Amino acid sequence: MTRRVPQRTGIGIALIAGVALIFVIATFGFTTTFTVGLLDPMINLLVILNHALWGSFGLAVIAFTILVRFVTFPLTLRQLQQTRAMQALQPRVQEIQKKFTDPKRRQEEMMKAYREAGVNPLGCLGPLVLQFPVLIALFYAIRQTLAISPEALDNLSGHLYSWSYIQSAIPLEESFIGINLAEGASINVLNLNLLVVVLVGFSTWAQSKTTVMVATDERARTQQQMMQWMLPIMFMFFGLSFPSGVSLYWVVTSFVSVGFNVVTYGFPALNIPPLIGPPTPTPPVEAAIVESSEGTDAPRRRPSRELRTSAHGSRRSKRKNRRRRA
Repeated sequence: MTRRVPQRTGIGIALIAGVALIFVIATFGFTTTFTVGLLDPMINLLVILNHALWGSFGLAVIAFTILVRFVTFPLTLRQLQQTRAMQALQPRVQEIQKKFTDPKRRQEEMMKAYREAGVNPLGCLGPLVLQFPVLIALFYAIRQTLAISPEALDNLSGHLYSWSYIQSAIPLEESFIGINLAEGASINVLNLNLLVVVLVGFSTWAQSKTTVMVATDERARTQQQMMQWMLPIMFMFFGLSFPSGVSLYWVVTSFVSVGFNVVTYGFPALNIPPLIGPPTPTPPVEAAIVESSEGTDAPRRRPSRELRTSAHGSRRSKRKNRRRRA
């Protein structure tokens, strides 16, 4: 039976994609690659969604966010499963840290434990790294798509495709349920943009509460608990200067992440079990060899010398007893 190695396959695909991306950036430059490969398609997709959703740019941002998250769901699911597997492996990791004082030997034993459990310590970083370019591109896409000035409208025309469907959708409506998506929030209770900033903090906090924390010691666990409160405050501070369209994107993507976390980890507070089970770990090579050698075609093992000796001794004692009775 052929043994599958999905972890190595994923690493190989990531390396090929990374080399291809470096080649494209080296050939065309970072600015051209970012604009043509990410920013322009995103601007045009937002315009198409805006035109299809009754001219509501807020609904276009929400639909775009959900679309991006579901397209990247396989990668997100692998990240969540890797995080859960690492959490389950923490007792063994702590035991290794206590048992081995040599850093090199400790690292070897930890990598061996990760390998046997089918866990990649860096497997949690993929979706996080992927999300930052999307957020940066969306930041510029929203600012340029709304085109609140004649100069911005002229700049927007350079990013649009020459399709009549897209050209007829410009300019866009920047208001969404009383929120100006092109502007940031101000410290004013009557400003509805401030509501989006509050939702940014709440959604970030909800996402952190449903995320499995992986901590190797008490100090790391304390730092993670502090970050559960620091991150919402930090993103709320960013939301005061970002356009509310970007804040709306963050709110939607955080709530979608909450749904993914509940599906993968469950929600013990409400007795909700995980709907997606953990991945079956890939057995190490040694275990596969031992398992294959213990099949039906494997030669029978001869009994040990001690067992043979004890068996002969019991037969001799039985013969002596029969002679005495005779």
